[in-house]
Amino acid sequence: MIILRQVVLGVPDADVAGKQLREAFGLAPGFADPILEDIGMADETIRVGAEAHLEVVAPLREDTSIAAWLRKGGGGGGYALSIQVSSVQAYVDRATREGVRVAADLEVYGHRVVQLHPGDMGLLIELDEIADPEVWFWDSIPRVEPPAPLVDDVRAVTVENPDPVAQAARWGVVFGADTASGTLALGSRTVHFASGPRTMLSAVELRAVGAPPEPLDVGGVRFTFS
Repeated sequence: MIILRQVVLGVPDADVAGKQLREAFGLAPGFADPILEDIGMADETIRVGAEAHLEVVAPLREDTSIAAWLRKGGGGGGYALSIQVSSVQAYVDRATREGVRVAADLEVYGHRVVQLHPGDMGLLIELDEIADPEVWFWDSIPRVEPPAPLVDDVRAVTVENPDPVAQAARWGVVFGADTASGTLALGSRTVHFASGPRTMLSAVELRAVGAPPEPLDVGGVRFTFS
């Protein structure tokens, strides 16, 4: 079991970017992860349909990793993916053999969470060990249904890299999948690998409710609809 649960944007101001996402897509107000505040990050997690989430994270201090990432890249962009798996260890073993560094390995809310280094994967990859596909971290937070959502799911994301073929191959090893086509399936959602000057997550495709809106940019990420 593998599910792409959360797409994370790194932005200078979480309040501004969160409001943009909610207003542009007709989504309900999100919620904050209290653990992130403890490490110097402001955040808002916004539900998109029944399973997926968009999250914005921003620095509360200039000595944080997200502040350094924003300075290095010259602005916001796609920062991380949170991926639910039934068992983390097989991914860790393959990542280690491939030379991918483990940035963190800890227990969060009673579950093992492993983060793979963005310097090796192109962005921060968080693997969340929750064996039941019907269970997720935020189940205890009351769900607020938006009255008129314009989107109801995340379909795909695009990861850019100066060498997308090599990047796709590395992800293929870590996830034990064939990425020769330049894509990787994470459950019902897809990662596309594309050429670009800055290594980051550059685009998100959302499923539209009704007629698709026009594409737009939020927090340095291009949003398209289908």
